[in-house]
Amino acid sequence: MLRSVGRHIAFIDYFATHYRRRLYEELAQRMDVDFYFFADERERYWNRKIPLVGSGDFRRVELRRFRVAGQAVMPGVAIRLLSGRYDAVVKSLNGKLMLPIVYGASGVRRVPFVLWTGMWHHPVTRFHRVTHSLTRQVYRSSGAIVAYGEHVKRFVVDEAGVEADKVFVAGQAVEPERFLSVQPSRNGAAQVLFVGQFEERKGLADLLDAFAAVPEPSARLRLVGNGSLEHELARRAAQDPRLEIVGYVPQERLPHVLSQASCLVLPSITTPLDREPWGLVINEAMHAAVPVIATDAVGAAAGGLVQDGRNGFIVPERDPERLGAAIHRLVRDPELAMRLGDQARGDVERFSHRAMADAFETAIEHAIATSSR
Repeated sequence: MLRSVGRHIAFIDYFATHYRRRLYEELAQRMDVDFYFFADERERYWNRKIPLVGSGDFRRVELRRFRVAGQAVMPGVAIRLLSGRYDAVVKSLNGKLMLPIVYGASGVRRVPFVLWTGMWHHPVTRFHRVTHSLTRQVYRSSGAIVAYGEHVKRFVVDEAGVEADKVFVAGQAVEPERFLSVQPSRNGAAQVLFVGQFEERKGLADLLDAFAAVPEPSARLRLVGNGSLEHELARRAAQDPRLEIVGYVPQERLPHVLSQASCLVLPSITTPLDREPWGLVINEAMHAAVPVIATDAVGAAAGGLVQDGRNGFIVPERDPERLGAAIHRLVRDPELAMRLGDQARGDVERFSHRAMADAFETAIEHAIATSSR
């Protein structure tokens, strides 16, 4: 830990989400940080049922937000960056308008710029094809990059030609206490659990096909979440009594729901716009001693948290047959599920908010040091 006391940092993110609160508080203990949150709950990737957090033990700067062409923007951030009050700025990759605004203002003032990214697959939509070269330029000219995991580091080094020594890995973390407080129920019927948004990118079609082929009449698939596929999932549930649509579950109830599961499945797929950056529900399940089955399109699998055969299984994306085989393996062998779950609880411990803050602090100091050369 560097303890960068006296550094004045602008930290610009999209939402003040519950799972980032402890990271923000940890950074605020080490540096003088102003946090700016420019987005609102209308962003497509946010579930409005999940409440956002207040300031807590970190300083949140409130400026006026606007929406331009459907995009959230907080132009007042640029004015504050141009004032010269900051030693460095940290900006998440989110925000089609906010990223160039912050990056441009930082460049004008020559404030060291740290990019925070979870992208490990460049989207192939028309907009992203047009802006691909600009994104690569941001990668290359950033003073430092904080990556969600080793998979993201590999991507920015190989795809964008970024120097490896300026990329710092901050493996994603959750608050573990809520999940460590529960013990898995290992004496009931086999229960396969999905937790997440009911959207195409989560691979739910593959999951339903995979589970339909699992030859265990007592097994049950529970789907926790909400989204645009709710009606289709309800239709499928009406055809299979083993399938239960639970719907949205508040965060305070999630540890208990996880404790009842034999395994958690995150079958995400790559779409033209998305590839799962991480999948924090995997951290939550592992803290609850629940083994995980994930596809290779899930960041937590590509980034080294899920390890095939050690604390769960990794299967190819869009492969219901392999996915079903992995589910069947855990459903029919409770002792294997228990062993993998216990290993998962130990393996996830190193993914902490303190370790994340260490990576941010090191990246900030690297950006400042190299900017003065």
